[in-house]
Amino acid sequence: MSAPLKDKDCIIAIFDSFAKTVMKNECRNAVDEEKRRREKEQAATEKMQYLFEVQVQEDVYPSEHLVLQGKSHICVITSEWLYNAMLRLSETQREVLILDFWYGYTDIEIAAQFQVTPRTIYNWRQKAFAAIRNYYERNRYERK
Repeated sequence: MSAPLKDKDCIIAIFDSFAKTVMKNECRNAVDEEKRRREKEQAATEKMQYLFEVQVQEDVYPSEHLVLQGKSHICVITSEWLYNAMLRLSETQREVLILDFWYGYTDIEIAAQFQVTPRTIYNWRQKAFAAIRNYYERNRYERK
């Protein structure tokens, strides 16, 4: 009679092992499913965030740029008030600013082009800055 008890113990042990395996697999599946759901949510959130960032950005078209030409060089300006301020400068002041800020020339290189001293270039630049600053101060309230 002890044999049927052993068989019963064996069946219980097999069932116990089976139940534990099933529970372990179900828990793993639930954890994996939750992980996949979070990854999908994160991907969707990143896509939405990207779309919001793209929607907020303003498109800049080449026709919106203002092209300013000096004696021998040109530059593209995106600010309309700076463009108008630069138009009010003398041709030499405008050329000095273009060569300095858009082309990266040094005072010595600019002076060589104009056949003047670097100090003269410095003075022209300072006068151009003052003129732009004055234009900005006069028109600051009109832009608002």
